Formats: sequence, structure tokens, C-alpha cells
Amino acid sequence: MVPRDINDLVGMLKVPVGSDGFLLEVHPKLRPVESAIDGVMLAGTAQAPMDTTESTAAALAASAKAAAILSKDYVEMEPFVAKVDLSRCEGTGLCINECEYGAITLEDTVVDGKTVKRAHVNPALCKGCGACVAVCPNQAIDVQGWELKQFEAMVDAIVAEPSAILAGGGI
Repeated sequence: MVPRDINDLVGMLKVPVGSDGFLLEVHPKLRPVESAIDGVMLAGTAQAPMDTTESTAAALAASAKAAAILSKDYVEMEPFVAKVDLSRCEGTGLCINECEYGAITLEDTVVDGKTVKRAHVNPALCKGCGACVAVCPNQAIDVQGWELKQFEAMVDAIVAEPSAILAGGGI
């Protein structure tokens, strides 16, 4: 059995694909019908070669997961999402090209009475991977809860002399 060509679907949903061409689940034992994309469930031969019994079991599991999501009055979102500092953003668009989840767009924003393009993050799509942070030339993007200043302080502490750490009150 070989997978069908679903490149259009993969491109639209950003669902990961294995080297064999089948869609990848998060974990084969712990989360066998969930994809890495929230709300996208996998079932049947989209995942791997399966017989009718296995496909039916996967479909039932996927429908149960979907029903659990739809039965809630709210949707839990990722707490660590990117946030743009509009005062530093120049609208270069590098972050848009880097974002695998399509969470960043350039939108018209009024700055000092002028309408300019600035990056905007859709928190529902952002996974907090930080790829956008790495490519921003102005350091205008941070992942909330994992700010760049925190990482710089950790690196400084790692490379600091032990006597400087003790003198500064650390450890």
C-alpha cells in the first residue's frame, strides 16, 4: 500500500509527513490519532497501511477526540505564543517566511499618523517555536514566557567566571 498524493492538504494544514509519505501522529502509543496540528485528527490509511478493523478503530478514536474538543465551551490555546513589539517592528516580513504555521501576517498599522505594514501574530495558530524570533533583525518579536532577554541572561551566567556569579549574589 502506498499513500495517495495529498500535497495540497499537507501544504494547507501543515501536517507532518513521514519519510514513507504517510501522515505522522504525535505519538504512536500515547496519542495515536492526533497530529502535531491542534484539531487535526488522523485515521485509517492516511497514517499507515491498515486493514478495515484497524481503520475503523482509528476512525472511532479520532471521532471521540474531535467530540471531546467540540463539547467544550472554550478552546485551550498555547500559552507560549509570539508577540510583536510594534515600536521595534519595521515590517521586513522575514518572520512570515520563517513561520511554518502561517501564524504571522503583515497588517496595516498606524504609527505616528502614517499607515505602515507591521507583523501581526495570530495566537490561535502560533505554536511558540521561536523561529520568528531568530530571524527578526530588530528583535521585535519575543515568545511570551521565553523572552530573549532571559536567554541572554542565561548565556551570560553560563560563560561568567564563578567568582563573578558569587560576587553578584547568584548561586
